[in-house]
Amino acid sequence: MFHTLGAVKNSIKEGANPELGEDEPEIRIETERDLIQKCHHIVAPTEKEKEALIGHYGASSGKISVVPCGVNLEQFKVLDKAQARQYLGFDNDKIILYVGRIDPLKGVDKLIKALPYLRHIPRLRLLVIGGGENSQREIEQLQKLACNLKLQNSVTFLGLVKHEQLPYFYNAANACVVPSYYESSGLVALESLACGTPIVATDVGNHKSIIRQGETGYVIKDNDPHHIADKIALLLSRPSTDSNSAQLIRTTVSKFSWSNIAEEIIKVCQLVLTNYLTPVS
Repeated sequence: MFHTLGAVKNSIKEGANPELGEDEPEIRIETERDLIQKCHHIVAPTEKEKEALIGHYGASSGKISVVPCGVNLEQFKVLDKAQARQYLGFDNDKIILYVGRIDPLKGVDKLIKALPYLRHIPRLRLLVIGGGENSQREIEQLQKLACNLKLQNSVTFLGLVKHEQLPYFYNAANACVVPSYYESSGLVALESLACGTPIVATDVGNHKSIIRQGETGYVIKDNDPHHIADKIALLLSRPSTDSNSAQLIRTTVSKFSWSNIAEEIIKVCQLVLTNYLTPVS
């Protein structure tokens, strides 16, 4: 399974999105192509990724199985929202959460640009969790953007957070947003919903299979700030999520438990062994 595909990243960066950084190097594309041609089998997390493997790299359809990524339901679970907020030091703020790498492809700037359209909502706060390789320059640019929009008191960059702390943030949030241009799957959406927190996400990765439109959140066609703001406003206009409604949201992703996903991976491994293993004479 590939985490992301260099050729897909480059296709997104072409033309309309030159601000998304430099192209992935040709050595990466060639290495991915070589791996794809030589390996016995590939696991793709979505049908979109399978199509990309075929279209960009000439992969054989017959040696690609689609198995979604899973979520640790024992770690990511519903907690008492008030207690989670108290633990983190937040009170009555309306909290929007972003979790992920700080990279132009993640569209965090689009999320920040959505906030001015939500100025009518009192005590609105965006928490940005994440870092990544060479992310400091990008964080500084995002901080500058927030200042230019007079949002420096409404946007908090928390950097990297220990994995075991993430469920507290998901539970404390009123909504989680994934404004990415590209995701190979949709792990943040799974983690958020497993904690009972609704989500707004672009139509990338596996989001359409994970999010129940209008029920557990919204999938939007792109990361235009107006579109992001509209759906955040809809979520924030709902009554506060109680433990019962949070549990109902959580049940919608129960099929993505790691035990279920592991069973699907085992089937793929058995298929590979059956087709390719040569007995030793």
